[in-house]
Amino acid sequence: MTITTPLLLRYRAIALGLCAMAVVGCKQSPSGPSVAAGPQAQAPKTAECAACSMVVREQPAPRAQLVHRDNTRKFFCSIGDLVQYLREPSPHGMPQGIFVEANDPAHDPTTVDSKARPWIRAETAHYVIGVARPRVMGPPVLVYQSASDAARIAGAHQARVVRYAGLAAALAAAKRAVHERHQPR
Repeated sequence: MTITTPLLLRYRAIALGLCAMAVVGCKQSPSGPSVAAGPQAQAPKTAECAACSMVVREQPAPRAQLVHRDNTRKFFCSIGDLVQYLREPSPHGMPQGIFVEANDPAHDPTTVDSKARPWIRAETAHYVIGVARPRVMGPPVLVYQSASDAARIAGAHQARVVRYAGLAAALAAAKRAVHERHQPR
């Protein structure tokens, strides 16, 4: 005996819908199970820097951005401002995606401009610290996608390459070195 009350029919429809969503959600592609892409980088448009309130797109590249756990997006006019921002806990939760603009390895690293560059994940980037760049506040940081490009630029300018995990310490050391050079003797 089958009961077909409107409530039971509604529950069956919901159950079938959930089963259909589960099947679609578990669908595999030839390369393996589907995985959510996570946050993606976006153009800063008219965004202000979360650390210093300057208009991000008007500042010399490379710039940075992050997306918090609650999907709040923050932009930064420099890599140094990103590092400064990350030192403090945020009411928006931990970052779930951090992106930086990659410099063109064929471009002279001592020149500055505010042209848009491709965004890459911060943890995959290679950072060059120590290249003199005019009109850049704080220790200049360049970003490259490949280790070989970063090493070539660093070698040509007596600079050094660091990875994301060592970026905060390298920037702190660069700031101390600048401060010591400007102290009266």
